[in-house]
This record gives sequence, C-alpha cells and structure tokens, in this order.
Amino acid sequence: MTETPPPPPPSTARDEPALQRTRTQGLWLAAVGFALVLLLLAIFLLQNGPRVQVSYLGANGHLPLALAMLLSAVAGALLVGMAGMARVLQLRHNVRRERKARV
Repeated sequence: MTETPPPPPPSTARDEPALQRTRTQGLWLAAVGFALVLLLLAIFLLQNGPRVQVSYLGANGHLPLALAMLLSAVAGALLVGMAGMARVLQLRHNVRRERKARV
C-alpha cells in the first residue's frame, strides 16, 4: 500500500491576485531606458568634442571625435542588422518550402 502525502498546511498569506505586466508598463520601461541611453549619449558627445581628421575610401574630412565614433558604431550596427535580416529571410524561405512540401 502506498500512503498519500498529507495535505499542505493552509496558507497564512492573503490570496491576492498576481500583478500582470501590461503594454503600458512595458512602454513606460522602454521610455525610461531610452531616456537613460540618450543621457549617456549626450554625455559622450559633450566629452568627445575635439575635431579629428577622418579618411575613408579616399574621402578626407574633419569631424568631431564623438560624431566619427558614433557614425562608425551605426555603420557596424547596420552591418549586423543586414546579416540578421538575411538569416531571417533564409529561415522564412525554408519554412515556406517545408509547408509546400507537406501539402
């Protein structure tokens, strides 16, 4: 014979409904995060104001150091985004091909 475990003791805490995340809460958190990123970006731009000479593919010019660094970061992010988009398109193509094969 197997014994059944005893029932758990009654809970002394109040049964309050659990707080659920809402879209408004997510939007608020995103806005606060975005504001912090902008503050850090403004500090970066203010601290890196000296002009530097930039040469790229035969083009020469003078830019503030912060702007040159920011442009290079944006260019890198775009390259990563293009690689990610190519992968997403590849996966979508594979899913469509598999769906057609099933039908």
